[in-house]
Amino acid sequence: MNISYTGRHFDIDGEMKDYIEKRLKKIKFYFSQIIQVNIIIEKERANYVVEIKVSSNHDVYFAKETSTEWKESVDLVTDKIEHEVKKKMDKIKDHHQSL
Repeated sequence: MNISYTGRHFDIDGEMKDYIEKRLKKIKFYFSQIIQVNIIIEKERANYVVEIKVSSNHDVYFAKETSTEWKESVDLVTDKIEHEVKKKMDKIKDHHQSL
C-alpha cells in the first residue's frame, strides 16, 4: 500500500503521518487489496479539510471532511472510507453466499 501525502498551506509532520497510518490500518484489515492512498490536508482559516482517495484493484473510494481540529477531520474521513469499504465487502460477501 503506497501512501502519498499533500499538505496545502502547511507542512505535514511525522505525528500526522503516524496518526493517519494508524487509522488506515483499520481499513486495510477489512480490505487487503488497497494499492494507493492519496491524502490531502488543507488548512482553510480555522478549519482543516481532509480528503482521502483509496484505490484498489477495481474500485476507488473517496471521502472529504472538514473540522477545526486535524485529528477530528482525519477520524471523520477515515470512518467514512471504512464504512464504504465495509459496505462493499458486505455486498460481495452476500452475493457469494446466495449462490
